[in-house]
Amino acid sequence: MSIKAKFYLYLLATIILSPLLFRQMLMFYQYPNIVDGAITLLVLFVYLGLYLSIRNDFLSPFGDLQKWVNDYNIDQSARLNDKQKTTFQPVATAINHLIDENQYLYDDMEDILHKQVQRLSKKTASLKTLYSVSSKLNSMYSTAELFEYFLDMFMKMTLASSGAARSLGNDGELHLVATQGVIDAKGQQNSVLNSDCFCGEVAMAQDAFVQFSIHNCAKCVGKKSAVKANVGTIFIPLRYHGKTLGIFNLFFDSEPSLSFDERALLESIADNIAIALDKSRLDEETKRMELSQEGLFLSQEIHDSLAQTIYSLKLQATVLNDMLKQGKPAGAGEKVASLQRSITQANQELRELMCNFRVPLDPKGIEVSLENLVNRFKTEEGIATYLQIEGKFDLSPETELQIMRIAQEVLSNIRKHAKARNVRILFSSQPHCQLLI
Repeated sequence: MSIKAKFYLYLLATIILSPLLFRQMLMFYQYPNIVDGAITLLVLFVYLGLYLSIRNDFLSPFGDLQKWVNDYNIDQSARLNDKQKTTFQPVATAINHLIDENQYLYDDMEDILHKQVQRLSKKTASLKTLYSVSSKLNSMYSTAELFEYFLDMFMKMTLASSGAARSLGNDGELHLVATQGVIDAKGQQNSVLNSDCFCGEVAMAQDAFVQFSIHNCAKCVGKKSAVKANVGTIFIPLRYHGKTLGIFNLFFDSEPSLSFDERALLESIADNIAIALDKSRLDEETKRMELSQEGLFLSQEIHDSLAQTIYSLKLQATVLNDMLKQGKPAGAGEKVASLQRSITQANQELRELMCNFRVPLDPKGIEVSLENLVNRFKTEEGIATYLQIEGKFDLSPETELQIMRIAQEVLSNIRKHAKARNVRILFSSQPHCQLLI
């Protein structure tokens, strides 16, 4: 029977029995007899049973509920008594079930929060590692230093027993750059074709990635050490824009654990190393091209100026020799003077050529450098030269160097060929950087 039905039943019984009890007690009081007394006692017993039923079905459960509320505020593990067969038993059972579900949810949230904290801690540690990697890459000066440092870092991160690092040369060979740990020189090869060893096959694969293999490479670790580091190898290839630049091989004497996050961190570090190696390679190629261009520029300058003057000297010396052989001393003096003038011109051209390759860049900037160049030209040549600078300039040192060389070349041509009396130079930053002479 539901709580609502029981409540109305108890209420109806109370309403019906109350007048009957009052009348029987009044009759027994006025006319005492055994029958009225028995009926009165029967009604009282019914009232007592009704009270006990109300107490069991309503008063006790509400008392237990109030006590549970007080206990739950102190201890969230407190539960209602749902063992007694009362009207409130389903309610107590439902409340206890909700409490259990809430506790499970709380435990799950706490576990999820703990896992999230751990994940964020790992992410933070990974970011710190990547930041230190970037800082270290910017402060390294040689490829060998880079490989040695990061080989040591990888071994500490993975607890490898030994390791080797190789860089891929233009000849297609993997050159041994750094080794650490249990390494045996016997059987180890400093240079090996990428197709002749297992680590080369991993490095040159189209889908190369950080991976663990039960194989190892005796050509990297040596024959004797290969027996000790026989559990397997973690390969960390270095690739950038689809091009292999090298590989790190980490050898183990016990089975390593490589989680997804650790693998991702190793791959991120390897990507940064590959970018640094590619940048270093491009810088070296750029320097070679600059040196080659410098040589071509020097060759062109010598051909355009000094070589022609020297060839002219040779012709004049031949003419002078013929004149002396023919016994014409009268014209020899004039040729000697011409030779002296040509030698002076050659000496001046050589000095100019040397000045062109000693570009006088001032630490204060391109503006001061141009002013110094103009003042020296004005003093040496006696030509009225005016320099006008408009705007502010934010140029790289390479651009400033090219501007100074252009200005030197133009002033040199003016000195040789223009026979100018006035030179005007405009150097402005608007609408873009331009030099007008």
